[in-house]
Amino acid sequence: MCSLSTAFYIWTLLQISHEVHAGQFRITPPPNPVTGFLGADIILPCQVTDLNIPDSNRITVQWTYDNSSGNNEVMSYDGRKKEDKQDKRYQGRTELFHSEFSKGNMSLNLRNSQLSDQGTYTCMISLENWYDQAVVELVVVAKGEAPSISLDLYKGHGIGLSCKSKGWYPKAQALWLDSKGKNRTEKSETTNTETPPGIFSISSSIVIQPGRDNEVSCKIISNVLQLESESRILISDVFYPTTSAWLPPFIIILFLTLGLILFMLHKLRKSNQKATQSENKKNELKQKQEILQNALDTEKTTREGIVAEQEERFARLTIELEFRRAQSYEAAVTWDLDFNLHEVKKRSHRNKLPKTGKAAAPSGTPFVVAKDGYCTGKHYWEVKVGDRIDWELGVLTQSEKEKTQNEKFEKSLGKGSWALKSLGGDFFSNSTEDKIEKKDVPYSAIGIFLDQDMKNISFYNANLMFLIKSIPVQSTERLYPFLSFGKAAETSNEKPLDHPHQSPCCLSESSREEEAEKLTEISKKSIKIKSKNL
Repeated sequence: MCSLSTAFYIWTLLQISHEVHAGQFRITPPPNPVTGFLGADIILPCQVTDLNIPDSNRITVQWTYDNSSGNNEVMSYDGRKKEDKQDKRYQGRTELFHSEFSKGNMSLNLRNSQLSDQGTYTCMISLENWYDQAVVELVVVAKGEAPSISLDLYKGHGIGLSCKSKGWYPKAQALWLDSKGKNRTEKSETTNTETPPGIFSISSSIVIQPGRDNEVSCKIISNVLQLESESRILISDVFYPTTSAWLPPFIIILFLTLGLILFMLHKLRKSNQKATQSENKKNELKQKQEILQNALDTEKTTREGIVAEQEERFARLTIELEFRRAQSYEAAVTWDLDFNLHEVKKRSHRNKLPKTGKAAAPSGTPFVVAKDGYCTGKHYWEVKVGDRIDWELGVLTQSEKEKTQNEKFEKSLGKGSWALKSLGGDFFSNSTEDKIEKKDVPYSAIGIFLDQDMKNISFYNANLMFLIKSIPVQSTERLYPFLSFGKAAETSNEKPLDHPHQSPCCLSESSREEEAEKLTEISKKSIKIKSKNL
């Protein structure tokens, strides 16, 4: 059962501060901190002494909450605008007594109080050239549930009891009493545990010995609230453990039985040891066999790995060899100044690509074409596309060049062109329009190798030196290199294409032969290494 004292006394936490700046009115602050229960409505008083306050239209009321980071506004009222403002933290939980403004009541009603609400509040009132403020301290408390007493396990010859109660704020105290209301002499242990909402649960335990007062009381006391809650229990003597006359003989028989069991286990253990030893030898032989087999498997795997690694290296060298052979036929490209084209950037030490002031066709695809074309032989050049996603690179015939120029770029290229296109980052061949599989690597520079002897044009990733796509060229006309920016480039802010050259003219035949001999030597060494590992 729980008992409640007739009243609880207010605990003074903070001296109320008050300052009057000027005028005939004065705020009367409360003499003591305001105490309220958790979850209930609490009124924070703020009373102006003069009962005949003029028109409330000129009154400004502001309530703030003071903490270490400064003053946070809780609620305010502007008499001129007839408008209340609430902080999000107090949304829907605060209100002012507008009908009592004329009586000087500027108090704040705080609904559904929370633990985070307790602290220091300031009431500030201004009326024309008069201003005053008062400080109100709020203390939020919570009264917990009635304590419950439960029987724990037997401890020695006594009985263990526990007393629990929850919902207290601030921390409460637990007392164990006898039938006369005096503190029991047995030692007790008490703990207060804070729950997530911030309130406390209290738990206390004690061991009651037989032969003493069997009436036990658990009382929970809150010194701040001056409240207490109590529960009682009466323990009958039959609940205390007693010693039976059969206990000594039973213990003797128990020990004899345990000794016999230990002896039998010892004998059984010895008989099992021999069987275990023979089994261990068998397992050792089996383990050795597995170790040898694993060693053979490991060696086989290692050899296969070495072979695969050399094969991969050989394949990479072969690809690099093909690329460097193509690169050895590097040619200088001079762009046709008569063509209408967007700005095409070149490196500072090269010849710049031509610019024109003419406007590009609105529906066409801006591109540039080389001035000189190729009839026979092998030719290689590179184009730096950077991070662009729309472009087209390749060659076109003399007739296609003239047709495109006459049409002023109103139509896309016809069958007289062979190129690699990038649309939205995807690669396509304009000969088949089939999507080309891409590796997940950067494609910032594209190498183009035109082999007119084999009637073929190949496109390479110039930075990583691997083939992207080879396209057969079916033409006997002169072929001209061209670069297409793509339609998206007409309105984008992307950087223009670069057309890098390693030299202003083609390599000599002797230089090509020397480069080919070096690359062939690298390939032979790789083949020797592969054969050796095999």
